Amino acid sequence: MKKHFLSLFIMLLLLFTHTACISKAPAGKNTLKSVAGKTPEELLASMTLAEKVGQMTQAERGDLYKGDITEYALGSVLSGGGSTPAQNTPEGWVTMFNGFTEESLKTRLGIPVVYGLDAVHGHNNALNATILPHNVGLGAIAAGNQERGAQAAYTAGRITAEEMRATGARWTFAPVLGVAEDVRWGRTYESYSENVGIVTLMGANVIKGLQDNGVAACMKHFLGEGQAKDGRNQGNALLDRAGIERIFPPYRAAIEAGALSLMPSFSSVNGVKMHESKDLLTDLLKNEMGFEGFIVSDWAALTQLSGGNYKAQIANAINAGVDMVMATNGRDSWVNFIEHLQELVNEGKVPITRIDDAVLRILRFKQRIGLFDAPLTKKAGAIGVDANRAAARTLVAESLVLLRNENNAIAKLPSYKRILVAGQGAHDIGMQCGGWTITWQGKHGFITKGTTVLEGIQNAAKGKASITYAESGKVEGTFDAVIAVIGEDPYAETEGDRSNQINIRTRDMNMLREVYDYNCPVIVIMLSGRPMTIGDEYKKWEAFIAAWLPGSEGGGIADVLFGSKDFTGRTPYTWRKTINGEVLFPFGYGLTK
Repeated sequence: MKKHFLSLFIMLLLLFTHTACISKAPAGKNTLKSVAGKTPEELLASMTLAEKVGQMTQAERGDLYKGDITEYALGSVLSGGGSTPAQNTPEGWVTMFNGFTEESLKTRLGIPVVYGLDAVHGHNNALNATILPHNVGLGAIAAGNQERGAQAAYTAGRITAEEMRATGARWTFAPVLGVAEDVRWGRTYESYSENVGIVTLMGANVIKGLQDNGVAACMKHFLGEGQAKDGRNQGNALLDRAGIERIFPPYRAAIEAGALSLMPSFSSVNGVKMHESKDLLTDLLKNEMGFEGFIVSDWAALTQLSGGNYKAQIANAINAGVDMVMATNGRDSWVNFIEHLQELVNEGKVPITRIDDAVLRILRFKQRIGLFDAPLTKKAGAIGVDANRAAARTLVAESLVLLRNENNAIAKLPSYKRILVAGQGAHDIGMQCGGWTITWQGKHGFITKGTTVLEGIQNAAKGKASITYAESGKVEGTFDAVIAVIGEDPYAETEGDRSNQINIRTRDMNMLREVYDYNCPVIVIMLSGRPMTIGDEYKKWEAFIAAWLPGSEGGGIADVLFGSKDFTGRTPYTWRKTINGEVLFPFGYGLTK
C-alpha cells in the first residue's frame, strides 16, 4: 500500500512538474527527408508548442552554447554588426553555418535554422569582400538617370548575394526603405534619397538582385524612421494617414518585388512603437497590403515597448504581428523569450492562431529559399573577386556628383605635372567605407582589401604627373593643383545622429588652411554619408565633388577625375548652407563638367 501510494505520489509530482515547467522541443533523429517531403502546413500540424516557439526565436551567434539549437529547436541565428566566426574567411563562415545547421537537423522534425546578417553594402561583415557604395551613393546614380539607377541597384543586390552565398549565407537584413528627410539622422547614408520615387525604384531593384541570386531580402525599417522629429534615430514621427501613404510606396513596390521578410523600425509613429503597432504591422501591412512574408524584430527591440516587463512586451509585439523575435543582449534574453511566450499562450494572452500564423510564415520562407532541400553549403566560394570589384568601381564612378567646377578645374587636372593629395580620407579604406564595415560602427584604417582614393590617383597619373601625399597638407614644394579629401569619421545608427550642424572636421579644416597657401587650384573630394555643413568655405575650392561613402573601391574616383569617365551623378538630397538654411545645391543638382 505504501509502495502504491509512493508511486502515485511520484506520478503526480512528475505531472505537476511537466505542466509547471516550460517545455523544450522534443529531441529526435535527423529527419531531413521528412522535412523535404512535407509542406509547411503539414509540418506545422505536427509541431508542439515548444517547437513552434523555437521557430519564432532568433539568437545572436555569441549567445549560444553548443547544443542549444537542438535542445530548443531554434528557428534562427544572426550575426550582429561585426559578429563573425573566429576565422573570418569564406571557409570559416561556411564551417560556422554548417555547424549551426547540423545542430538544427538533429531536432525531432529536422527543420533547418536560417542565419541572418546585415549585408547592407556588400557582404560587409566578411573580411576582404567587395564593399559597395552605401545607399546614398547609389541614390546619386538614380538621381542622375533612373534607368541606370535601377541597373546599379540590381548589380548591388547581385554582388551582395553572390558573395554571401560564397560563404553560405542566405538572408540579409537589407535594404533600408526609409525616406530620410532630415540629414542629421545617423542612418541617412542607408537611405537612397529624400525622394520617395528614388527610394521606391532602388529598393525594389536591390531586392530583385538579391533574391534572383539566392539571398532573401528584408525590407526595413517599417515605418517612418526617416520622418522622426529632429532626425533622431529611434525617435517619433507624427504621421496621419496621408503622411503614411506618402512614404509607403517603397514598401508596396518591395512587396510586389517579392520581398520575403520585413523588420519594423525602432522608432514610433504618433507615440506608438512600431514593434507594437497592430494597426500598421497587421492591419495595414499584412491584411490591407497582402504581405505574405514574415516580420522579424530588430536588435532587442522588444525591451523598449510598453507593458512594464519583458513578458508583457513580448505579448504586445507578437499580438501586433511580429513573427520572429531577435532576442539579443545575452543568452537569457532568448531563453526567457521562449519561456514567457509559452506561458502567454497557455494563459490565453497570445492566441495559438497568432503563433500558427507566425510559424507558417517562417516555414514558408525557409522552403522558398531552399533550406528544406539543401540546408548545408558543400564548399566555400570566392569573395572580393576581380569582376565584382570592377563592377563596384563603376558604381563609384557613377555615384560622384560634381557640385562646383570653377575655371574648368577638373578638365585641366590631367595636364598638371605636380599634384598634391592631402587629407586623411585620401588613404583610408575605413573612412571611404563608413559604418557597417567589418565592425558595426566601422573604423579608420586599412580594415579590409580595397583601393584608396590616393592609390587610384597614383595609378591614373602614373608616367604623367608627380603625385605627392601629405595627410596634413603641409609639405615642401610647389604644386599645380591640390586634391584635398575631407569627410566624416565612420559611424552607424545613433552614433551618427547630430543635434545641429554637420561640420567639417577640425583636422580637415586645419589641412585645408595649409593647402590654401600653395596658391594653386584646390579640388575637394568629400567622403560623407550625407550633405555636410560647408557654409561659405566651398567658395575657396576650385572644384567640389561629393563622393559619398564609396566603399572598398574608392580608387574609382580617379576614373572620373582624370577624364576616362564623365560625371553623371546628381545629389539625392537637398544640400543646404546650414541644416535648415539657404539651399546651396537643390535635389537632383550636379554638373557634367
